[in-house]
Amino acid sequence: MSTKKVYGFLSQIFVFSAIMLVSNIISTHLPIPMPSSVIGLVVLFSLLCLKVIKLEQVESLGTALTGIIGFLFVPSGISVINSLGVMSQYFVQILTVIVVATIILLAVTGLFAQFILGKDDKETKDTKELKVVNKGSKHGKVA
Repeated sequence: MSTKKVYGFLSQIFVFSAIMLVSNIISTHLPIPMPSSVIGLVVLFSLLCLKVIKLEQVESLGTALTGIIGFLFVPSGISVINSLGVMSQYFVQILTVIVVATIILLAVTGLFAQFILGKDDKETKDTKELKVVNKGSKHGKVA
């Protein structure tokens, strides 16, 4: 492995580690309990959108971590298995929460997708109408 690749990979590890450190600090100071991993995703997304971090700066490590995501869920699965006694007491409540949350998530995702696709269709239609108007004028300018 070349020195440049190693340096690039280490710099990506540093970026992810810094984001996780910041998200842990934010998580401890929030008045509501929120997982630092969720805060980290929001922070990373915000930094990418604001172009503070370029996608190339985190893409390789992100792809590598996505490739082993199943392995990363093993500790969570073991925690669930260790909590089966508690979970069996509240089985109906837990199942109800899971079903309701899934339905809400599907509905919100569907509505958001329709909103985005409808917005995209409107922009496409407006662009086509503008092109038709431009072709109809003498010099390609809209009056």
